[in-house]
Amino acid sequence: PSMVVSLDLPRAILTGGGSVGRLGGLLANFGMRRPLVVADSFLASPQSGAVDKVVAAMSTSVADYGVFTDTISDPTTESVERCVDALAAGSYDSIVALGGGSPMDTAKAAAALRTHGGRMRDYKAPFTLDRPSLPIVAIPTTAGTGSEATKFTIITDSETEEKMLCIGLAYLPLAAILDHELRARGVSRVSSHPLSCE
Repeated sequence: PSMVVSLDLPRAILTGGGSVGRLGGLLANFGMRRPLVVADSFLASPQSGAVDKVVAAMSTSVADYGVFTDTISDPTTESVERCVDALAAGSYDSIVALGGGSPMDTAKAAAALRTHGGRMRDYKAPFTLDRPSLPIVAIPTTAGTGSEATKFTIITDSETEEKMLCIGLAYLPLAAILDHELRARGVSRVSSHPLSCE
């Protein structure tokens, strides 16, 4: 018997130094007019400058945008709900997820909850959520999680402390930008370029 393999990937993947400069055109091509940038406080700091670079790359191509940096390591249902609230408050139509696995997992979960409602525990495996969610452009600043190209997110239930795996196309970013110039500084063992080893 033959084996069937299904491969789910983002629709567009841009790679190379300076590729974040194409963010505005990418958002315009996909009709994303009001994105919320989801990152962490370090990426928004002057030491990093990553959020500033992302905003500069998209600001002339969008009608409005917001920045949400209230993410935490190992995201919880409470931290995801804060992001969902920010999405609702600004009536954002998309997300630019910037960072390592934690901001990306936060963005993926918030996109699903904003679109489909309910609570994160409603969507934990073995449940599969394949219906479309708010579109995400993922921009990793680290390597290792591969979250920019997967249909998974892991969120800890704030009430039970259970780490919940959530699966489905709802969590798969629409596009990814792999720009090694946005690599998180000060983390020498981690690189955002898939072929780099340090």
